[in-house]
Amino acid sequence: MATDDRLAGSGGALRAVFGVPFRLQTYRNLLYLLLAFPLGLAYFVFLSVGISLGVGLAFVVVGIPILLAVLVIATGLGRVERELAALLLGVEFESAASSPEGSVVEWVKHLVTDRGTWTAVVYLGTKLFVGVVSFFVVTTVLVTAVSLLFVPFVYDQPGVYVGIVTDAPIQLHPSLYVAWQHLLVGVEAVVEIGSWQVRTLAEALAVAGVGVLLAVAALHLLNGLARFSAWYARLMLGPGATE
Repeated sequence: MATDDRLAGSGGALRAVFGVPFRLQTYRNLLYLLLAFPLGLAYFVFLSVGISLGVGLAFVVVGIPILLAVLVIATGLGRVERELAALLLGVEFESAASSPEGSVVEWVKHLVTDRGTWTAVVYLGTKLFVGVVSFFVVTTVLVTAVSLLFVPFVYDQPGVYVGIVTDAPIQLHPSLYVAWQHLLVGVEAVVEIGSWQVRTLAEALAVAGVGVLLAVAALHLLNGLARFSAWYARLMLGPGATE
């Protein structure tokens, strides 16, 4: 019975690790993270230009309406981000509080003093950082992993070279030295890495296996970034929200 439990536990762990490419939520997370870079860049440029222009022209009064317009647009974009996080990351937000009815002065006062206005501004301004990290992981780790998966299909095509190319052999000098009675005793080796090409199907399948491991690791890393994004969206855009 204990053996069966251990086998079931091992199977569950393997499914948790290697089942990530077969979960729909993985690709929802990936879509959200792919959108984070262009959206974050657009938000950052908008806030940088709008706030700088508003502050710079505040002394001639014209900057005040510009700053208020930036806050209004930022709160609207914050609502868009709430919907995006709910749709792709599965985050559930509490209903947004409605703006108070009354005079324009009361509405402006609520806009400027409301905590949600400023958390939305901070969220939009910092979204670019998540976008940059996600873009880096996708374009380096994940794209490299997918490229390795296709090696068995292209390694033997005419004009295709799959492997390592170096202008000159790379030399590594691992060494170990130990002090012993006024002497320094050590061992030093020279490891030389030259050009290497995939020439057989077995080598191509081995490279593809590395690609599988790299892809699984990349998807887990991206899912972690998506979970962080969900937590950050709840924190900044929806107090008291639950996932």
